[in-house]
Amino acid sequence: MPGDLLTLVIPTRNRPRHCLALLRYFRTQGVRYPILVADSSIGKAAEAIRRQCNGGVDYKFYDPDLDVAQKYLRAAEAVTTPYVAMLPDDDIAFPHAIDASLDYLQGHSDHVAAHGYTLYFGLHENDVDVHNVFSFVPTIGAARPLYRHYDLMRRYQPFMWAVFRTDAFAVAMAGAAAVHGVVFKELTFMSRAVLAGKVARLPIVYSMRGMEESLTPANEYDPRMWFLDGPESFFHAYLTYRNLLAEFILADPRFLDGLPGDSPLDHVLDLNHAAFFGRVVDAGMINHKAELLLGAPLPPITLPRQWPGGRAPGPDDLVSASRLGNRRYVWRRSVLEAEPRDEIAITPQEIAAVEQEFDAYRLE
Repeated sequence: MPGDLLTLVIPTRNRPRHCLALLRYFRTQGVRYPILVADSSIGKAAEAIRRQCNGGVDYKFYDPDLDVAQKYLRAAEAVTTPYVAMLPDDDIAFPHAIDASLDYLQGHSDHVAAHGYTLYFGLHENDVDVHNVFSFVPTIGAARPLYRHYDLMRRYQPFMWAVFRTDAFAVAMAGAAAVHGVVFKELTFMSRAVLAGKVARLPIVYSMRGMEESLTPANEYDPRMWFLDGPESFFHAYLTYRNLLAEFILADPRFLDGLPGDSPLDHVLDLNHAAFFGRVVDAGMINHKAELLLGAPLPPITLPRQWPGGRAPGPDDLVSASRLGNRRYVWRRSVLEAEPRDEIAITPQEIAAVEQEFDAYRLE
């Protein structure tokens, strides 16, 4: 039975409207997997969510001051099924993609996670605006663990919200809970996961990321912003993280498989991470920050908003009406013709499947 295999975990904090919309969505879709809501909301928001968690939904409350990785770890430890999928409260994960990811993991014992494309969407009046691609990199499937780590870093895109083997998820999150800084918590989780096994990216739309901005300050989750605010603390945190990751690797000889004896592990890890950090360096941001520190009358640095706002469809966008008649879908050219074309291929059949399931999602 599906309920014996996979648990859906919805971590939420002070977003009752989004959390309840996601619960309604899964109920309307007839999702048969057990759902656990991991809530750390405050006051009336927590009470609103708690009241709606019935009919097969398990509710667990965590101290609002609890470290986010500790919260995710405790939620994973409460899961009794062999597979788990964490689903952010403001994202939409598609049941057909969750099913496909679970089926793939059941047939591939050397994989720890499976997922698909993640796209950005926004809601504007009656439009569902699918406006950009967030993640798309292919399967990380090298046989050697440290080569998988290299493949992860050289084209880094997080897959924490995939369908996971529960034991692998818990081990990866336990490492994340032990380090400082959201950047390095995420990198610890991702590194431990990919060392433990392969990660499949299926040619389906797994989820869409919503309009809500992160509740975490940018200088905690974006390595560029942290570096600009305090290079010394950034590199100190990196070294602590790198050393803990090296200890994790050295504790299991399997992770060293294929590493030449004259290749120091610390050096390998530093270069793997440089492949990631080197891609995200923005010289313009560095110049801007340097001039700010020197007294130039410049505005502070801010990151672009996740949702740029509603706009009319363009001539190259795909517009289709909802089968329910009160909504339309706008698939932007930036999604339909996203590069690289040999890696991002969203078929008309997949678009139809996404629209049919998205019809069940309502924020009202």
